[in-house]
Amino acid sequence: MEKNSLRLKELRKESKLTQSQLARYLGVDQSMITGLEDGRKNLNVSLIDKLCSLFGCTEAYLLGEEDSYIPLNFAFRSNGIQTEDLEGIAAMNKIAMNLRYMNEMMGEKKQ
Repeated sequence: MEKNSLRLKELRKESKLTQSQLARYLGVDQSMITGLEDGRKNLNVSLIDKLCSLFGCTEAYLLGEEDSYIPLNFAFRSNGIQTEDLEGIAAMNKIAMNLRYMNEMMGEKKQ
């Protein structure tokens, strides 16, 4: 769980998001984010899905099961970012991750 909590905090900070912004996006209390980041709380399936979409990472990366991560970067000013903006970013990341996966599958079939 410790590696998982460190990954979440690292991803959040790299995205320049506050705990409050992330909490609003996830629909949880800010104390839940604090608990997740310090390892006192556990992620559920719904939160894992939303976090992976937002940060453009795999579940295995978020949970510390693998170290391979190619970030999908969006430029935005996090000070004024709204929950709706994060939802849009998550939707675009999910599309990009699906395209990446399909390209990898197509590459495997050609060989």
